[in-house]
Formats: sequence, structure tokens, C-alpha cells
Amino acid sequence: MLWSRTKRVETIPLENPASIVVIGGGPAGCFFAIEALRQAHQQGRELNISIIEQKSQSLSQGASQPMAFREGCNYCAGGISPRLVDVLDQAGIAIPPKVIQSRVQSVTIQGSWKHIELRVPAGRKMYSVYRGSKPCVRSRRNDNFDSYLLECALDRGARVITGQAYGVEYSPNGKPIINYRVIGDGESEDQSVEADFVVVAGGVNQTAGMSLENSQLIKSLRALIPQFRPPRVRKALICELKADKRVARSKKGEVYFVDYGSKDLIVEMSSLLPKEEGLITLVLLGKSVDRADDGDKIGLIDRFLGLPHLLRLLPRKLGLEVVCACFPNMTVGTAKSPFGHRIAVIGDMVVARLYKDGILSAHSTAKALACCLLENGVDPQSLKENYWPIVESLRLDNRFGKIVFFLNRVAFSHPMLSRSLYQAALTERKSRQEGDRYLEKLLWKIASGDDTYKNIFRSMVTVKTLKAIFVGGILITIRNYITELFFGLRWGDIGRFPTGVYSEVMEAKRREYADKIPMFEWNWSFDFERMYSIKIRGERDAIFTQLAKFGEQDMEYFRPRIVSISKMSGSGNEVGKHICYRTPFRSLTFSIVLEAVIEERYIVYRVCSGFAKGGALIFDVEDLGLGVFDLSIYVAFNFRRGRTAFQKAYRGIFKFLFPHFVHDVLWNYALCQLKDIAESEDAVSTSPAGGVRRTRKHR
Repeated sequence: MLWSRTKRVETIPLENPASIVVIGGGPAGCFFAIEALRQAHQQGRELNISIIEQKSQSLSQGASQPMAFREGCNYCAGGISPRLVDVLDQAGIAIPPKVIQSRVQSVTIQGSWKHIELRVPAGRKMYSVYRGSKPCVRSRRNDNFDSYLLECALDRGARVITGQAYGVEYSPNGKPIINYRVIGDGESEDQSVEADFVVVAGGVNQTAGMSLENSQLIKSLRALIPQFRPPRVRKALICELKADKRVARSKKGEVYFVDYGSKDLIVEMSSLLPKEEGLITLVLLGKSVDRADDGDKIGLIDRFLGLPHLLRLLPRKLGLEVVCACFPNMTVGTAKSPFGHRIAVIGDMVVARLYKDGILSAHSTAKALACCLLENGVDPQSLKENYWPIVESLRLDNRFGKIVFFLNRVAFSHPMLSRSLYQAALTERKSRQEGDRYLEKLLWKIASGDDTYKNIFRSMVTVKTLKAIFVGGILITIRNYITELFFGLRWGDIGRFPTGVYSEVMEAKRREYADKIPMFEWNWSFDFERMYSIKIRGERDAIFTQLAKFGEQDMEYFRPRIVSISKMSGSGNEVGKHICYRTPFRSLTFSIVLEAVIEERYIVYRVCSGFAKGGALIFDVEDLGLGVFDLSIYVAFNFRRGRTAFQKAYRGIFKFLFPHFVHDVLWNYALCQLKDIAESEDAVSTSPAGGVRRTRKHR
């Protein structure tokens, strides 16, 4: 028995045995069936669950292994977050390799030409999948996430009815009767079934962008629960792009979040999930999408892909083609009164985690309802006290989510704010060990949804975060901006990529160089030591061609004002090539000579004169596979020691005043320039979706 403030309310327990009908065979419906059957088995109860799903099924229920094939599309990007992977593992739902399109290794946030790449933390897993059988151009269409969940539900004892539920009503004894239309072999037949409880998990996209108010099922729900109101939804644009397999494969294992569009194309956020067979899932959200109608899909996609910063992520040489596109609903609000006598709504028809991880919130509502029915009761009071709190917690957390995404959008869409964040993350990466990178952890949580929005917001406004942004970001950005003006560095439409190397990676590189490059004395106590790195997608020859131009007159990527870098003798990447650095300050002038090319990977220069005599400049072109190369620059030297007291004092002052950060500014610019050239020089002028042909603008 339960007590309210005013009167005693009788709890109605779920019968044993009991029959439950689930309307909708998507993640929410399957999660409920799996969890309810698991708990019933533990409690020694008999539970019969039927799932009514309108998308066609191909079922084979043998004695040992039932199978299901979920047809159609489920209007979802198909990202499986680390939190969801953890939850599925705990529930005994291990996603099979055949379903996984790619295991995500890194997440890149792009804001106003600044790119912040975040590695998936050690021990965490993040995947991309397809939810249904579409797009039709892909092979192995049976291998999709929703089909696998349906198989899991069947394996645990549920049964599936291929049909469309169109109404729910109460029988004379107060139990729900579900009216549905059986679909099969081109014919349909109306049937009905009485149940002890009905779970509505139909979602907000039985058809893409459907009107919830005009849905026959929702009208029926409101007849049973007069106070019920569906959640507020917002239009999204989801499309599948087909690209050249060889080039697109180089982006496998990566996810991109682009937080701005342009003045004319208002995009609040977007995501790009590269998958197998040259397919890329693109999701757009923003006011331009809100205002669009069905005929604007291809135009919006083409305009977005034609933005300069998108051309750097998805160059025209990919040969992009739109194979499908739709405007599905995205839940951004919370339903009112989503339960009644022997009936409840779960999944995104009641609430979804704002913009991230809707599958995880579907699991949360499904599990909460299953626990309520088996441990508490099926009456409205039991549902209010034991199911509604999880819905309410998601609703309240989404309030913090709105603030988090607003602040994130403001920061990454503003040129100087985004640069300060970019610089703060770069500073932290170079100066702190992996477990101490507080800002990087925060950005990872925002991008991946790997925490509650309440906790993320709290982390955003701590003194530690604000200090990291101000000291490591704003102040250094101002200093670097002045330095760029001094050296005449103009970025234009070149993307900024963080070239600072993680401290633990630098340690590993040191050991590698000591083993591979024996001509230096590696004492690891250099007065000056820096390493920079950038990923380049293209051909090894294209990178070596640019490195061969180092010091040549046609070198484009390293020509700072005031500093003259010119070849004295030799050519290309040949041993003996002599290059001189000249500045107006004689004490800063020095020269280098190419001493060795090792394993067609390491180009080794030695400083042969000047204040850094004996030092090393190493270009390292590491093949990461799939057409991706990691170009690293390693610079290390000791300041020359003086013999007399005056020379020693002079060298000490010189060492103290030597502007270390200038190297960071110059090489960051040079590597981003080199990446742009190496990736764009063989671009093909093709256009997706029949758009305007574009060629690379040489700067």
C-alpha cells in the first residue's frame, strides 16, 4: 500500500503471469523487453512480452538462435557514446563487430577554423553504427544496431508482431486493448489484443518529421490520458554522403563536430561520422534547418559542404554524392503526464537527452519503467513515484544542457574566443600529463556527452577552468597574435590545427629517435627542445615534395617576415643540402645541413653554425595507414657555452631572453600551411549534389 498526502491509494501489482504489449521495436522498446524479461527471470515470474513494430521484419525463430532483420531507416546519426557502451556491457548487450561501422579513435571539434582533436580516453569505447537497413547503397544491410537489439529481445523470450498500432482503449475490466493492423505479403488485417500493461515506445518519427498532434496513436493516448502532451520537437537534417572509398577510408575512426556555419547559413551544430564503404553520415541543426522545407534538403547540404572550412574537412576530391536525406524530428522537450492506468510512454516520445545520446536516455526510461512494473505496480501512483523521477531528472539535466550548448556555441563561433580555447587546450597538452588535462577532459565530455550536463556545467565555471582559459588561452593568444603580426603571418582560410605534442608522446618519440638516429648524442637535457606534429591526408610523395622545398625560393609554408631562410647549396632532400637562417640580429643567425635521410621517413638536419651549433632539426613522416601521415618536427639544441666570464654572462642572458614561444608560433603556422598545400594540390574539381565547381585558391 502507498500513502499520498491526502488519502490512501491502493497499489495495483503486475499480475503473474502477465502479458505486456510494447508498441515500437526501436531501442526503447527493445531495452524495455530485455530488462523486464531479465528481472522477471530473476524473480521467478512468468512474463509474456509482444513487440508491435510497423517496419517490416524478417524473422527466424529457431530453437537456439532467433534472428530479426529491421528494415527501413531510424533517422539517427548512429553514434554510440562511451557511456552507452558501458551501460550495454553491464546489461550483457555486447555490440558484435559486424554491427560496428567504425571504432572511434578521436573526436575533432571545429570552431571558426580552429580544430581541437580529442583522443578517446584509454579504456573507453565509442562506435558508429547504422540503426536500420538504409542507405540502400550499403552492403550487409542486415547488420545494423536496431536489428541486433531486436535479436536480443527475441533471444530473451519476446515475440515480434509486424504491424502498426493505431489505437489503445480500455476493456470493461480496466485493462488496455491495443488495436493494430498486421502487415505482411502485401495484405493487412486489423486485430486487437488485451494486455496487463502497454508500453508506448513508438518514437517521434514513425515517419520522418511526422506531425505529433495529428498522429492517430497519440490521439488515442490522449483519450486514455487527457493530460498527456507529446514533447516539443525540432527539425534536424540527416543525410548520407557517398565518397571515394580510398580517400574516405582515411577518415575512418574519426568524428567531427562543426559548431558554426556562416552568416547566411545558420548552423548551430553539426556532426560528421565517417563509416564503411565510403559513407559519411552528416547531421545539421540550426535555424536554417528549422526554416527549410522538404525541397530545400539538397540545397542546404550543398551550401554547407561548400563552406570553406567544410572543404578542408571534406574536399571536393572525395567525389561526394548525396544518397539519401530527410528532415526527422528531434526531441528537445519533455512530454506532460506520460503515464496512466496500466500504460506508460518511454523513449523519445517522452524525453531525450538534449542533442546527445538519445539512445542512452531511451535505455534509462525503459529500465526505470521495467523496474517500476516488476517491483512496484501498474497504477498511476506507482508510476508517478517510481517511473516519473527518471523522466524528471532527464528534464532537469537538459536545462543545464541548454546552457552548456549555448556557451559552447558562443565560444566556438567567435574567432577570438575559439582561438583562446584552442590555445588553452594546446598549452595544457604540452605542459601537463594525461591525467591532469582538466580542460581537455571538459571538452571531451561536451563533445561526447560523457557526463551529465549538470556536472559538465559545473566543470565549465570552476576557477580551474577559467584560469586555464585565461592564462593558458587568452594571454598566450594575445602574445601569439602580436608575434604573428610581427612576422607577417596571415592565416586567411587555412585551418588551425593543434600542433603541440602530448608530453607522453614526446617521451616515446625521444626513445625512438635515440634508437633510429644514432648520429646525435641524446642526453635529454637540451637547453631548448620542441616538437610539433600534424596529420596529413594524402600521399607520402606530396609531403616529401614539400619538405624538399625547405629553404628553396618556391617554398610556400615557411616564409616569415624578417627571417630569411635560404638554400646555400644542394637541392631537394639530398644529403649535404645547406640552408642558412638570417635575421637582422646577428646573434640569431645560424645554418643547418642535411645530414641523413633514414628509412625514407626521417630527414635529419644538424645545426652547423651559430648559437645553436650541434643541435638537431628532424622531419619525421610516419605512415599511420589508410592514407594518413603524421608529420612531426623535432628541434633541440644547447646554447653555446662561453669561455671567458664575459662570454658566459652574455650567453646566460641570451639563453634567458631567447624567445622560445616564437618557434611555437612559426612552426604551428608552417605545419598548418604545409598540410593545406599537401592535401589540396591534387584536388579534383568535383561537386556533390550538383553544386558549383570549385578549385583550390592558391595563396
